[in-house]
Amino acid sequence: MITPDPQLSEHAPAIERALARAAAAVTPEDFRDLIGDPGQTTLRMVMESLEGDSMSVWIADVEETKLVATHSEPDPAFVGRSQPISEGLVSLVYASEQCLCENQVYRNARHSKRVDEAVGQVTAALVATPFYFGGKVQGVISCVQLKDSTEAPDRPGFSARHLNRVRRLSTVLERLVNYRLLSQILNLEL
Repeated sequence: MITPDPQLSEHAPAIERALARAAAAVTPEDFRDLIGDPGQTTLRMVMESLEGDSMSVWIADVEETKLVATHSEPDPAFVGRSQPISEGLVSLVYASEQCLCENQVYRNARHSKRVDEAVGQVTAALVATPFYFGGKVQGVISCVQLKDSTEAPDRPGFSARHLNRVRRLSTVLERLVNYRLLSQILNLEL
């Protein structure tokens, strides 16, 4: 059993503050390097297990005016797209810090059509969860199923089981990002 080191424990509040400052300074452009290949591979594996068409990580910009796609599987061209933090279901997840699992998303008036217009498809189903690091919500992880038009048959959709997988993914990525930030703050080469 590992026990806390008393010499290090007395510095815990200062380390937590430094972690929060570092997390607040992370830009959407910085994020991809923080999760690295292990995080990107994990995102791809979870998306495939959900039978999703796309999985994205959205990070709030430093001013908290928009959410920016920092990772998108399988379409890297989607990276850098943004939407106002006050618009759409993904932004609702960010603001409320509540998970969302919804099928027939295209029927929801709160759904932002920006992404649908950008990719030329209709969002049929969405599962999204808030994403934390540095002790606060920093963005959203979302997975979608798409279809060609609103008239096309609906996909199987998502369930609570799918939502739980995305929540676990969020926790894994949070720990990875916190570890990477702490390693940088403490100048550790592990």
